[in-house]
Amino acid sequence: MNEVWRESGLMRFSTDALPPDVRFDTWRDILSRKLLHVAIDPLSDRPFRADASLRILPDLRVGAGAIGASLHHRTRGIAASDNDDVTLLVNLSGPFLIRRGDSDLLLGAGDACLVDCSETGAFARTAPGSLLCVRLPRTALGVFARRLDGGAFGRLIPAHTMALRLLVAYVAPLHADAAVSLSALEGRVVVDHVADLIALIIGADSCAAAMQANGALRAARLASVKAYISDRLDAHDLGIDGVAESQGVSPRYVRKLFEGEGTSFSGYVAGERLARAHAMLTSPRFRYRPISAIAFDVGFGDLSYFNRLFRRHYQATPSDVRVAAFEDSRL
Repeated sequence: MNEVWRESGLMRFSTDALPPDVRFDTWRDILSRKLLHVAIDPLSDRPFRADASLRILPDLRVGAGAIGASLHHRTRGIAASDNDDVTLLVNLSGPFLIRRGDSDLLLGAGDACLVDCSETGAFARTAPGSLLCVRLPRTALGVFARRLDGGAFGRLIPAHTMALRLLVAYVAPLHADAAVSLSALEGRVVVDHVADLIALIIGADSCAAAMQANGALRAARLASVKAYISDRLDAHDLGIDGVAESQGVSPRYVRKLFEGEGTSFSGYVAGERLARAHAMLTSPRFRYRPISAIAFDVGFGDLSYFNRLFRRHYQATPSDVRVAAFEDSRL
């Protein structure tokens, strides 16, 4: 089992390297120790597989990954020994059934449900799929915690819910990017933003303007915009109008998001493309790929503009960076 901890609180684990006969027991131990206290039973005779990651911050745990067919259930004993945290379960793929009392709730891809960690219940995955879990204390929700007892638990949160989509995009780097490292202050801000978005998801609509002022929606919008840009960085027609349309906002709003970070849309895109080009120039995999091809691969259509921008940013030409990288590798 690979467990890799970093100062930022990221752990990754996979059962792939384990003998099939110990995979399930190891996964059960990791899940119940680190994220959600549950009893687990397999639902298939096939070798179990789990490949997941977990980010732990003060007052927040974000886990996601692919999980084999299994039944997770919280007995009275488990529920009684747990605390009053709340967990947002987002089904990313595959069939996922939640049983709460006498009612069953089937989540489709992208659907979510809020559960109370002090309640009994069961979660069934009848076939392999993937799941996102966001767990935090009730107190993190502040005055909106009172809404939890008004029917927030156990109800379907459809995949198209905008606040849900923004939350999924916002927390994605926390469980998917090992390079993300957060200071104590940054971690506190992230927790506050996640709590605000969950409050919106459970129905704090009347306070949307106040939350937007607090920065939660802006931060989530910006994370979603950046994720969209990252996925399409090599597209030569990537422009602010298309990005804004994909997010359901105006180009002016996108500009203001980047201005809030002290940069511009075009400046951010250029910086990301330069960073990707730099990574390719220093990678053995692309050692013999022409620099002009690399510039084109990352989205630049003008080689002279790429060279000029690269030199200004890194104080060296692309050729110098490549030569230095492979000279260092021979030392």
